[in-house]
This record gives sequence, structure tokens and C-alpha cells, in this order.
Amino acid sequence: MAKKSNIVYTIKERCRVCYTCVRECPAKAIKIINGQAEVIDERCILCGNCIKVCSQYAKVFRNDSHNVTTLLEQNDQVIAMVAPSFPAEFEDIDYKTLVGMIRRLGFSQVVEVSFGADLVAQEYKKHLLDHESNAKISSDCPAIVTFIEYYHPKLVPYLTPVVSPMVAMARVMKKKLGDGIKMVFIGPCIAKKDESNEIDEVISFRELRQLFDLNDIKPVNTTPSEFDPPHSGKGAVFPISRGLLQTMEMEEDILEGNIIVAEGKSAFQEALKEFEAGYIKDNHLELLCCEGCIMGPGMSPYPFFASTARRFQKRSKVSKYAGEKLDKLDMEKWEKDVEEYSKLDLTRTFQTSDRSMRRPSWDEIEPVLQRMGKFSAKDYLDCA
Repeated sequence: MAKKSNIVYTIKERCRVCYTCVRECPAKAIKIINGQAEVIDERCILCGNCIKVCSQYAKVFRNDSHNVTTLLEQNDQVIAMVAPSFPAEFEDIDYKTLVGMIRRLGFSQVVEVSFGADLVAQEYKKHLLDHESNAKISSDCPAIVTFIEYYHPKLVPYLTPVVSPMVAMARVMKKKLGDGIKMVFIGPCIAKKDESNEIDEVISFRELRQLFDLNDIKPVNTTPSEFDPPHSGKGAVFPISRGLLQTMEMEEDILEGNIIVAEGKSAFQEALKEFEAGYIKDNHLELLCCEGCIMGPGMSPYPFFASTARRFQKRSKVSKYAGEKLDKLDMEKWEKDVEEYSKLDLTRTFQTSDRSMRRPSWDEIEPVLQRMGKFSAKDYLDCA
């Protein structure tokens, strides 16, 4: 599908041209024009890293909360699909209270995307154990997928042809309730806003908090409620580092060295470069653009900005919730649900769209150096 535009943009009056976003963008998708940093839509992978590092809050993402309000007003069956990273966002709210608050917005059902993660993990495991499969790179992070399609198109055939947990859960709910339902994904990821046409709306946890405020919905005036089935298993740990491996019930074996986990803007790029060069071509890569989905740009910022947020506390909250959930899980019912919905088609395809920048020739570089007052080799030396 065609990529949407203007999802990430700059509030110009806030920008102080500190160049932090320019330096931190993994896709080189920000340019300075007339003294302002602007996002280049056709290069942006929607990772939201610029949003997390901007101390002036000049980088923002499109707010779709009003679209959700309209959707709720015009439809009877609107399903809220909550990302498994929610315990890291709503640390001070019991999950049953949170579900009750979401229901009060007008949603007919509230489900956990982590059940979709359970199904996706099964598909990944099949590819991992199939030595004939070319699937070597995880495709659950939409920013990673777009980065590969744009800047490493030769690696597209190595992407695992499996949908993300969000899309898997959407297909589960359509099988369960029919094609007439509407679905809203709620999570920490901005790239989800552009991932799939199978989802009607995508909002972040920040936008969900705004909806609560607009409708005067608070924990004290809410009746607690349970998530609607199907309930998930280990998929609840999917948003933390190595969560996919945990959900597959596999380990990152240091001795065997067949799985490499790389997270964060620098690590995932280095892993892709080494894979493309053939140094780690026999390995499977689990890649995340953020340091786990719990560090996504859609998480509410702390007093300064999101890159300083309490990563390990968030991880602990998700792990604790997952552990308590598994202790109470009806395994027989879960296995029955997994068996029923694992028959769904969870495959997907990818499209190459090479947007890598051409290296300029020396004949193009030399005139620029001369305009800078650099005329000989000794003038070219700088900070290296």
C-alpha cells in the first residue's frame, strides 16, 4: 500500500535547530530548510526516534484521537486492541481498571494483541526450524520492515513472511465477529499508523490518555473489567527485548550462535550491514528499532523526554504482569483457542522501494569544497 505522509512532523516555532534529530535519524530523513528541521516524508520510516530525542518537543506525530471518537459515534461494534506493552505505560492503574476505562469510551470489546503474538510466534518457530526457509530477519517491527524495503532492498527476500501481532489479532477478531466490525489498535508505536489497511485506526498510549481526559474518565469513577477472549499466553512478553524468543519458548544460544538480537537505532543497522556483507548470513536476526516496544515514541514522556525514561522499570512491569497472567491462565482453553485460530492465514508479502542515496562523484564534491575555501588536500583535514 502507499505510504501515508505527515505522520511525523515539526512544530517550527519550537525548533531550536540543535541538530539532535538530524544526527539521531537512522534513515537520514530530516533536513534543515530556512533554519528549521523538517521531516522528509519519502525517506521517513516512522520509527519516531526524532520524537524521543527532541528536548524541545518540536518533533511530534499526527494525533488521530478525534478519528477514534468519530468511529465510536458511528459504529456499534468497535474493538479496542491493546498492545502488550500497556503495563509499562499505565504503571499506576490496575489492568482491570484500565480495561473498564477503555470500555467507557464506547468500545464494544477490549482485547489483548498478545494473543496475536502467540500465533505469530508459532509461525516464526516454523520458519526458524525449517532449514530450507530463507526467512532470516524478523518482520514484526514495521519500522524495521520499512527501513529494509527502503535502504536494504536486497534483504527483502530474507524478511519473515509473517504478519505482526497487531494484524494477526485483527484477523482473529474478524474470524470471530465477522467483517462488519471496526478495530482500533492502541500501543506505543508510531509506525503502526502506516502498517496495515486491515486496522481502521491506530492511536498511541499518549492519545488514549487524551481521550480519557476529554471524557473525564478516571480510575476512581470506573468499574473494573476483564479483557475479552481469546486470552493470551506468553505473548504478553512480546514487547520487551528477546520477547519473541520467549514467546517461541526458544533461547538465544551463545554457543550455537544461530539467533542474534539487535535493538536500538545503531545496533539494528550494524546487524543489517553485517548480514548483507555475509558475515552473519547463517544467523536469524530478531530486530527492534526501539529498545523494546516499551520504549516506543507513543509512550508518554517523562519530565524530560522519552529517551531518559525508566526502561528497566518498564520491563519489570511487563514481566510481572505476564507472570501473574500465566499463573491464572486456563491452559486448556488457551490451547483450544490457539488451535482454532492457528488455521488463519498469517502470511504477508513485502515490496522493495530503494531510496538509498547515490554517492556523489569527486567532480561534484570538489566544487563544494572550493566554495568552502578548501583548495588542496591539506585544506580537507577536519575533525576526521
